[in-house]
Amino acid sequence: MKTKKILILDYSRDRSGTPNIKQWMPVDADTSSLFINSKDSFPPGLIDKNFTHVIHSGSAHSITGTAPFDEKAEKFIQNCRDRDVTQMGICYGHQLVCRALLGRQSVQASPNKLEAGWEDIYFNDEAINILNLGASEKIWQHHFDEVIELPKGSELLARNAHTEIQAYINYEHRLFGTQFHPEVDRKAGNEVFLRDRDLLEEYNCNVEKIVQEGPSIEAGKVFFDFFLNDF
Repeated sequence: MKTKKILILDYSRDRSGTPNIKQWMPVDADTSSLFINSKDSFPPGLIDKNFTHVIHSGSAHSITGTAPFDEKAEKFIQNCRDRDVTQMGICYGHQLVCRALLGRQSVQASPNKLEAGWEDIYFNDEAINILNLGASEKIWQHHFDEVIELPKGSELLARNAHTEIQAYINYEHRLFGTQFHPEVDRKAGNEVFLRDRDLLEEYNCNVEKIVQEGPSIEAGKVFFDFFLNDF
């Protein structure tokens, strides 16, 4: 069996994306990561390194703004699509993939503002079948922005009352995106909520109640196993 060559592109400002994602990667895979904070974060010839899978992490950056790496990141995403490299986007990464392939009209600041907590995600029959999930699962959320347009041929997998596009898949272009964060486990997730207490309380979130909760599934195993092995 061909060894999986996985690249994690970590857009997080605190570099938390890599360890949170890497904990779910197979031990026999060739996994590397790059911290992305400037246009120089993308070394020349990166696209020629024959990655089989690329994962785009979440970030505190807003997709509706600009970042110094925007042009290089979007070009890399387009090149991966053109070379049939399998790509997964998580929250900001999910939004970035859609913006790179469709333009800025595909993303927006959510009119519902902040979504944060161990929130209910509602999965359709396709998602339940391919991911072996329940119709509703609690998974970590922390975002202000959202995707409102998907690449042609995409299939919606999940939604909730806050965000219509919570997850999708596109078999033709080998894209898999989640607005929620499957990589974040209960311990790491609740640490973020406690750290961001002032922000969450500004938006009327009950932090003490949130940290008493947790995920309903081992989301990292479910979603990354599917992305790496079944998709």
